[in-house]
Amino acid sequence: MQNYRRFSRFGIATKGVVYFLIGFVAFITAFNLTKSVKSEEYILQWINNQTFGSIILIAIILGLIGYIFSRIYLTFNMKDYDGSNDKPKIRRIGYFINAIGYLLLLYTCVTILLGATSNEDSSIKLFILQSTFGKIVLYIIAIGLLISAINEWWISFSSIINKMIRTDDLTQTQYKYLLLLGRFGRFCRGIVFATLAYVMARSAYYDLDNLPEGANRAFMFINARSGAYVMGFIAFGVMCYGTYLVIGAKHRNIPIK
Repeated sequence: MQNYRRFSRFGIATKGVVYFLIGFVAFITAFNLTKSVKSEEYILQWINNQTFGSIILIAIILGLIGYIFSRIYLTFNMKDYDGSNDKPKIRRIGYFINAIGYLLLLYTCVTILLGATSNEDSSIKLFILQSTFGKIVLYIIAIGLLISAINEWWISFSSIINKMIRTDDLTQTQYKYLLLLGRFGRFCRGIVFATLAYVMARSAYYDLDNLPEGANRAFMFINARSGAYVMGFIAFGVMCYGTYLVIGAKHRNIPIK
């Protein structure tokens, strides 16, 4: 199981890099250093276009596979962070929703690596928005995102986050600031999830002709409604969350039997 944990920690660190990049681009956009908020797909495409970008993208794909593996394993594994064998069902559902979301990001990475275009997706998105079944799916996704947001806020203010990090090789000060990064980052991540849930449900309700996807849509909505400073504050929190994952991956408590 030790190799499983290493693979999972690599996945967590990879997730942290992705979140840091998303937060960083949104942060510099808030202060007019770039013209618009970039999507996850744009960021991954930019990485792929750099020297050795394909190698980096392959590493991200492997990391995402590791993270998805850990989420699916934790969905069906009853062992909890405190060592008990009675993991709450709501947390197991959250793990499963998380895995599905990162499967979509993994798909995006693979299509970029293979050089596929996203034109084929437009007809699928149009079908989803114009069909009753598609709108039901959007509402279900929105509810899932709202549940994830509530879960992030709960973790931010509860003691469960303390049990997610092992104190081995960490001083008390390092542990304290790592948890501070995690609490603030998770709180802001929850705001992004809740905003995206609202935007997605709103698109389905008002029959809008665009399918919102990715954190960039949430940041755009926050910027339009609350202004650049609020957007920059939340983007900075997402950067903190990414930093927390990268630094804390080595010390992450992964309850695998």
